[in-house]
Amino acid sequence: MKKLKTIIALATLLITSVVQAQQEPMYGQYIFNNSVLNPAQAGAENVSQWGVLSRFQFVGIDGAPNTNTAYVNLRLPRQLGLAVGLYQDKLGIEEHFQLQADLAYHARLSDRWRLSAGIRGMASNHNFYFRRLQNLQPGDPYFAENINSGIMLNAGAGLLLSSQRSFFGVSMPRVFVKDLQVYDPDNYLFFNEKNRHLFAYAGTNIHMAQSFVFVPSTLFKYADDAPVQLDLNAIFVYDDVFSFGPVMRSNLTDGWVDAVGFLVGLRIAENWQFGYVYEYPTNNLNLVTKQTHEISLRFIWGRERDRFRSPRYFL
Repeated sequence: MKKLKTIIALATLLITSVVQAQQEPMYGQYIFNNSVLNPAQAGAENVSQWGVLSRFQFVGIDGAPNTNTAYVNLRLPRQLGLAVGLYQDKLGIEEHFQLQADLAYHARLSDRWRLSAGIRGMASNHNFYFRRLQNLQPGDPYFAENINSGIMLNAGAGLLLSSQRSFFGVSMPRVFVKDLQVYDPDNYLFFNEKNRHLFAYAGTNIHMAQSFVFVPSTLFKYADDAPVQLDLNAIFVYDDVFSFGPVMRSNLTDGWVDAVGFLVGLRIAENWQFGYVYEYPTNNLNLVTKQTHEISLRFIWGRERDRFRSPRYFL
């Protein structure tokens, strides 16, 4: 059974590799809520919002990643911002819960530009449900108990440079490397490492006509022992009511495009926004799955009337 345990550990590592070492929540709608990427985004707009989001990745594969999020992003007095998020990530037998809080300060550099700095504190918990696995030998002690990491603390930081039309951000959401290791007296049983991630992103708003805005943006992602990724979005917005455009997720390490799809956003009421992303994998995963879905619902308040038709699309 030790061989079987080794096979399971290797299979877990393989699944992690297939989803590109996904240890931070992955989203297609980051353009609408960049606080998930960068603590400096807390209160970056003169509005506040709360929202929920669910991402169902690689639908049809057992144990594929599933992410659920609830968050609030608040603009505070004295150029401060606060964002709080609760995240649940599932991948195979692993389930990850994380509570994080961001505090940001926004300093005006000129009439056009503003520099924001943010810090993040987080508490997370990992569970590995070995008892859910099918066991070929009933009573095997290696499968008798699940594994719980306990509460793990970490911190992050980020910077944001923004104007009325453009934005540039860089962040490290998780500063400290954490290793989860479980041993018996004689054997190495399981290993999971929480690596550092570096995010860099940029975008701009281009007014094409009185009611149309074109919002190109890009997101660069780097993590130790994982492929370097680059996301590209090209979103067209009509009258702050309807948004639509293509999205692409690429793997720069191996030189291919991992997924293509589209984003749809709809203002369904004065303060309510609905979002949807569809992605189609263009790598070998399309042999077993054809789809990833992501849906979101946001409530926005505190927006000034004269800016309602011309927002900055990176909150």
